[in-house]
Order: sequence, then C-alpha cells, then structure tokens
Amino acid sequence: MPIVSLRPSISELKLTNHASVRQQQRGILAGVMEAVLAFGDVYRAGDGCVAYFLGEQAVRRHADQLRRVADRARNVAVVVSGDGAVVTV
Repeated sequence: MPIVSLRPSISELKLTNHASVRQQQRGILAGVMEAVLAFGDVYRAGDGCVAYFLGEQAVRRHADQLRRVADRARNVAVVVSGDGAVVTV
C-alpha cells in the first residue's frame, strides 16, 4: 500500500555512485527521475528507504502532466534513503 510523504526534488537529493551507474546503464534521464519522484506511488523499501514507483496506474492518473516522459518513466523506481541519497534507480 502506498504511503504519504513529502516529495523531494531530484536537485535536493544526492546520487550514490551505485545509483549513478544504474542510471547510466538503464538510460534514465534526470527528467524521468524527477517525474517518478513527483508522480510515482510511494512505498517503504526497508532500512529507512522510500521507493517511488511510476507504474501503469500512476501514469494513467497523471497522464496530462507526464505527456513528454510517460513512455520512458513507466515502470521506473527511484529508491531514496532516509538521509536523502538516491540509492538506486
């Protein structure tokens, strides 16, 4: 079940080396990560982390706002630690 939280901006977060490598490997642009953080469903991911996931339902709910990145952002998750670091993408 999704949890409610304040939504961080990608500019407010640090990117770990692991997350940076995964982002490059998967070809995920910063704008896509921003869309996932802004519109994705939010879940507890363990060890104090929060996962933002932009699944099919979230894409449909926010279709107007996601027009430009919907195809690239669909099924992308961004995992953020409690201290504000992106752990993986």
